[in-house]
Amino acid sequence: MCLAVAGKVVELDGCHAVVDVQGNRVNAVTILVPEVKVSDYVLLHAGFAIAITSRQEHDEQHRIFKEIEKHARQILQD
Repeated sequence: MCLAVAGKVVELDGCHAVVDVQGNRVNAVTILVPEVKVSDYVLLHAGFAIAITSRQEHDEQHRIFKEIEKHARQILQD
């Protein structure tokens, strides 16, 4: 299974961007979303920004990943 992760574009140079994903800076190619701007939220997959998304979708994905992390830690402690 492959996942796309949401992040916020913090730098843009042509068809390359730096995207903040939960505090980590990730390089991404933006050729699939040529209209992207700094401060947009995007979905990343395999080094590509594949879609522009909303702040609400970004925040919801972040919340879900935190829940998964919490449950994984509980399982590992048992």
